Amino acid sequence: MVVNKKRISARLLATVILVFVPALYLSTAWAQSTSKASTPDELTSIIEKRLGEYGERYPDIQFIHIQGGDSWHEDFVAVVTMIGHGATALDYEHPPEVTADVMELSFERLKRMLMADIVSATSFRVGQGSSLKRRNLCVITLNPRAFIANDRVATQFMLDLTDSTMDRVNPVRYLNHRDHLSFTLDHEVFHCLDSIYFGGAPMTKLPMGGEYHLFRRESAADAYAMALHLRSRGKVTPYARNITHARALWMFTDSPNRCTFETIREVLILDPGKLASVSEADLVAWAKSVVDRTVRDYHGYVHQRAAALKAASILGLEPDLYGENWCECAKMETEPELVARLVNRYRYYYEHLFTDERLALDAPPLIDSLQR
Repeated sequence: MVVNKKRISARLLATVILVFVPALYLSTAWAQSTSKASTPDELTSIIEKRLGEYGERYPDIQFIHIQGGDSWHEDFVAVVTMIGHGATALDYEHPPEVTADVMELSFERLKRMLMADIVSATSFRVGQGSSLKRRNLCVITLNPRAFIANDRVATQFMLDLTDSTMDRVNPVRYLNHRDHLSFTLDHEVFHCLDSIYFGGAPMTKLPMGGEYHLFRRESAADAYAMALHLRSRGKVTPYARNITHARALWMFTDSPNRCTFETIREVLILDPGKLASVSEADLVAWAKSVVDRTVRDYHGYVHQRAAALKAASILGLEPDLYGENWCECAKMETEPELVARLVNRYRYYYEHLFTDERLALDAPPLIDSLQR
């Protein structure tokens, strides 16, 4: 997979910040053409409408959207100013004596997200003298121009592909940018709801505990967003398939904790009609419970990452994309069948980026691939 390395250093730094504190987180429809591009104003209107709906549903949370880009500094100062004195960062569990340090880390992460045009969510409990009327604040960073201007832009940003590789991707694989915007907003809002109502990423002394808890939280956020997508559409859409396949490829990027393929696939087998009777509030708790079934325990997680490093080597990919946290994994013995399955899955989805063939929700069994 040929990735665009422009954003790698910023993403890795963001991951380090995320992990630091816990360590102390086809039918005719299938062959649809790409959708018409949206103007920035149209996309901003979608964002404001969706966050407004969340604001009505959760009267104790103020949801705000900031774009970053050229105005990132002004946006950042506005957030710091509005939360008042003595505010608390909610995305990481921490003892009271390090509250100031965690706030500093949260501000630094928010600033980096804005500077690098990375989509994110940050949660705070407001302090004294805040201009906000609600006790909690959810800040969503999302630059529509960089992230979601049209189907091609949305797909390229998601897969982090170079222009030359993106030119080869079949338009059938493109993510519908409006669907992707809604999915992304729901995903990021989930992170705020998770932190505010269930607590931030737990503290841990496990060597890769921060990475593990980040993976669980990313998986739950995707389960929630996909459940809402299925409930609103009443079926598995081309977008649902394409985002699932894209997530399968994330195992071999600089952010493997966003490879939520198994969890999304679990959601896609549900009856959309049954989801219609579940409230969005109940879906938050439900999404967290799904992860208990789809995500391995800590030791299984570490072994899977070790297998991924071995698979990356077989595939000729760059293992340094994983960062220094993976060095211990590289020394571990791996499960041959798991390595082979990861190699098979990656090749299947990557090769089919360039075709219009309808894909299954999982790669073919390994034995079938070997026979072919």
